[in-house]
Amino acid sequence: MRIGFDIRPFLKQETGVGVYFKNLLFELAALDRDNEYCLFSASFKDRFPRAKVPPFAKLKFVDKRWPVRAVNAAWDMFGRPTLDRVFGGRLDLSHSPTPLCLPASGKAIVTVCDLFFMEEPAKADREARDRFLRKTENSLRSADGIVTISEYSARAIQDRFGLDAGKIKVTYLGLNRIFEEPSTPEETGEIRRRLDLPGDFLLFVGALEPRKNVPALIEALALIHEKRGRIPLVLAGRSGDDRERIGQAIDKRGLQSWVRRAGYLSDVEIRALYRAASALVFPSYAEGFGLPLLEAMACGLPAAVSGVSALPEIGGEAALYFKPEDPEDIAQTVLRLMEDGPLRDTLRIRGGRQAGLFRWRRTAETTLGFYQETVGRA
Repeated sequence: MRIGFDIRPFLKQETGVGVYFKNLLFELAALDRDNEYCLFSASFKDRFPRAKVPPFAKLKFVDKRWPVRAVNAAWDMFGRPTLDRVFGGRLDLSHSPTPLCLPASGKAIVTVCDLFFMEEPAKADREARDRFLRKTENSLRSADGIVTISEYSARAIQDRFGLDAGKIKVTYLGLNRIFEEPSTPEETGEIRRRLDLPGDFLLFVGALEPRKNVPALIEALALIHEKRGRIPLVLAGRSGDDRERIGQAIDKRGLQSWVRRAGYLSDVEIRALYRAASALVFPSYAEGFGLPLLEAMACGLPAAVSGVSALPEIGGEAALYFKPEDPEDIAQTVLRLMEDGPLRDTLRIRGGRQAGLFRWRRTAETTLGFYQETVGRA
């Protein structure tokens, strides 16, 4: 097979889809020596780092000096230029990292992490609202296969569109092995000094977008301070569309000196925070999977997370769950986690076992099998 991919999601900062697609392709490169992989990237100012190009045995890599928005607009409006033309020959299959089919011949597979952008468009990120909202239904109906990352998302796709279940393949995400390794004292000490962190602190990991529900977490932090005493909260993740509301929530509660906005961090820095924190608090309204929960469990960090969408499916009995719309419930759940030592020990043990169930190699094996099944389907 000759398979085409758009790898722009991990051109620069890797979050969500970028983490998924990068790890999938690197595992496919180790697994598959037979098929040809055609990787496309484009940016006017940024070149794709060669070290981030998966080392496929049969590889064609094209990195165009084309503006990202121009490429997206041309694909969305005209379906041009096709990937067949970019790579100089017909593709047997293309796999899009988004719900929109790539412009290419052959069979088309798309990835749908979740449908939150359709269920709550006002809380979705800008790209999902601008590009995906109007086109997703037609794309999913015309695609030959749909990859999604949890049973929760698979059910949501089937319920909304009435698609054949055989067209949808669940491929759980995997755990980056770096989070199973210990942090050095130097790594932990450096991140503590940089963020001015005491022994105990709470941690949130994720982009600052409306769906992540961080203002409710700020409100819960204020309640925790009233009931238990002061404790810092670290927000680790790239800035997003909700940064203004988060700032207003911090100012309203007078928590400016207690909320540390760390910004986008490397895996090594995030691992050091997981290893040093007292608890992960993840109040997202909706997650197709929830990688921060998986990473925290691997690092032995007890987690209090939303009891909605795919998070209970991923965390199982290794996390505590709360109602994301209720700051009081968030606060009470975090307080229970902080004050019950035996419970924390139990969750650490369960979390390590649960995290061990999710491997990128399994993701790649399942995905490659779906490629072969889709191309072979009449």
